Amino acid sequence: MCLRCERCLRACKAKAIYFEHGVRKVDYVKCKACLNCVQVCPRNAIEVTSITSPDQIISIKIDHEKCTICEKCLGENGKFCPKNLFYKDFVKKVGREEEGIRYKYREIAKCQGCLKCELSCPEGAIKPVKF
Repeated sequence: MCLRCERCLRACKAKAIYFEHGVRKVDYVKCKACLNCVQVCPRNAIEVTSITSPDQIISIKIDHEKCTICEKCLGENGKFCPKNLFYKDFVKKVGREEEGIRYKYREIAKCQGCLKCELSCPEGAIKPVKF
């Protein structure tokens, strides 16, 4: 359905969309999930789906023993999580309470299943739970 009009390319402020041999591609590391590309496409050729997983994310498991609180998950402007679902708070660690990272479980419906959190966590402490 893509006409290669490049409207999506121009609308993408993150510069995540590019064309390779006439085929539109998306660099999901750069993608901020702003949906500007979807809004400008005259043919509705862009469909938003989960980037890596076809399953719905129903929760996020954070292994607080692995987490070093590097705060990369708290990154600005959706560099880590396009929906900014992570925050710093106190967590339980082996019988004690310490500072750690949590996710906004009441806002899990906002999760688009991009799995940037799992792929970007340097300690491998974040694991999305799929339905």
